[in-house]
Amino acid sequence: MSTFATEWYLIAIIMFTGFYCMLVSRSIVRQLVGLEIVSKGAMLTLISAGALTNNLVMAQALLITMIVIEVVVVAAGLALLVKNFRVNGSADMWKLNGLKG
Repeated sequence: MSTFATEWYLIAIIMFTGFYCMLVSRSIVRQLVGLEIVSKGAMLTLISAGALTNNLVMAQALLITMIVIEVVVVAAGLALLVKNFRVNGSADMWKLNGLKG
């Protein structure tokens, strides 16, 4: 088995772990952790694809863009967490309906 195939198997395991974390948890914090794990798997995918095609400059540019978008999404998620905790007293996803209005 080549190292390239091993890299892709490990990336797939990382991404499925993140998706599983996002699917089974109700906590906003665990949802954000799962999102971070999936994002790191996507970043590893970009690096691996850039190394395979000998185009690391394009991969690095996409990676920087992904990092900026990831920071914005996590900041918005944490703002929702803080507001939900102040209003409902918990970090439960199903209680976000209390933030309407």
